[in-house]
Amino acid sequence: MPDELAAGPLVLRRWRIEMLDELMEAIEESWDALAPWMPWAVTLPTVEDEREFLAAAPERFAAGIEFGYGMRHGDTARFLGGCGLHAHRHPELEIGYWVRASETGQGYATAAAQALTDAGFEHVTGVERIQIRCGEGNGASAAIPPKLGYSLDRVEGGLMFWNKNRSPLV
Repeated sequence: MPDELAAGPLVLRRWRIEMLDELMEAIEESWDALAPWMPWAVTLPTVEDEREFLAAAPERFAAGIEFGYGMRHGDTARFLGGCGLHAHRHPELEIGYWVRASETGQGYATAAAQALTDAGFEHVTGVERIQIRCGEGNGASAAIPPKLGYSLDRVEGGLMFWNKNRSPLV
């Protein structure tokens, strides 16, 4: 996977330790909106938690376990959130995304998910399917997969599972 991906108005850059302050600011600003939906948001992460996360990111990226990116606006360079591809079950990847609370509703998560979908199929060997999971009540997040050609596979345990298969022509 590339270190940087163009995503409409965004630039997705691999997680780096230098993003720590901006990441913490965005998480703290967005905590109330993230907590109901994000599995990692059980408790508000500390600076040390996020430092460890960012420090381990290059190893996870190199191992093909998680291709994580910080989202920035392409014109202003403002830090907007995080996204990534997670290799939980080969030959399937899962996309995750979040946008800071003050920047939602502008298509940033959709742009990031599209870029990750394209890159996952193009750059990760053997991937046959990419999945997006979101909470049943998270209407903003659930609106994204169908815009990108994902099909609803199932609803289970309060989660919606959206899948997109590799095009047979690829």
